[in-house]
Amino acid sequence: MAVEVQDVLKANLVLVGVGLVTKPEELDAFRDAVDTEVEIGPNLFLGGSLPSIEAGGTVTLNRDRIVLNLSSSGSTIAREYPSRDDLARLAEVAGYAIAETDLGDRLPRAFGYNIELVYDQNSGLSAVQYLGDRLFAAEISGHEGWQLIGGAGRLIFDERGKPRNITIEPRFDDRAPTKIFMSLNVHENEQRLPNEDEIRNSLEETWRQAHEFVERLDESK
Repeated sequence: MAVEVQDVLKANLVLVGVGLVTKPEELDAFRDAVDTEVEIGPNLFLGGSLPSIEAGGTVTLNRDRIVLNLSSSGSTIAREYPSRDDLARLAEVAGYAIAETDLGDRLPRAFGYNIELVYDQNSGLSAVQYLGDRLFAAEISGHEGWQLIGGAGRLIFDERGKPRNITIEPRFDDRAPTKIFMSLNVHENEQRLPNEDEIRNSLEETWRQAHEFVERLDESK
């Protein structure tokens, strides 16, 4: 059997507890560094020249389809519908945002990477039946006559103290009943800032692991 990854919906880096480019001068430096048109959301700087991002705000690089969602509780830097080649630019932009922010002694409480994708499968089963067969055993119900007709799941793995959270479920908002949504989040429970090379390598590894998981799941029946 074969599966086809039809769309990678999003790739992102999340910093927990740290807001990036929170001052106008930092935003100006970031704009110069990325060397592309930058669109500022209306809530980024509330109150004139004084930085106030409690309500959250966005910085969008339209040409790159990269969006920075910024607030006092954290920062997310995401690329929509990326190809694997786009991960280097995403890491570069994240590196600029970190470098141009005067963080002082502030560090994130944790950070992580996420890949979201949609794939199709040709098992002849609907998506909900396909996942039920692969994620669950019919015997776990404990009741004779309970036929397992479907499922979805959240799985948590750990590798060297780095939790990997996987969500896998039918593509409920799609008319094609065979499509599967899957996300893989890698959580780094460390109070430090990753550099550009680490961000790029980690995004590429998360991408590889997401695709590998899809293939292994498909082969598990």
